[in-house]
Amino acid sequence: MLRVFRAMGIADDIVNIAFTLVPGAIAVSVALSFGLGGREAAGRRMAYWLAKLRNDKA
Repeated sequence: MLRVFRAMGIADDIVNIAFTLVPGAIAVSVALSFGLGGREAAGRRMAYWLAKLRNDKA
């Protein structure tokens, strides 16, 4: 199958696209997992910052 793509001149493009998309997909999945998994911790930190900010103004 690769021989056919090479004959058409698109084999290199397919390889380049694959090596670009795979790390990109991994990066997006890691970012989503940390973002969704750390939502509670981020919420607690934001609540802490807001409480501290309100106490500093008073």
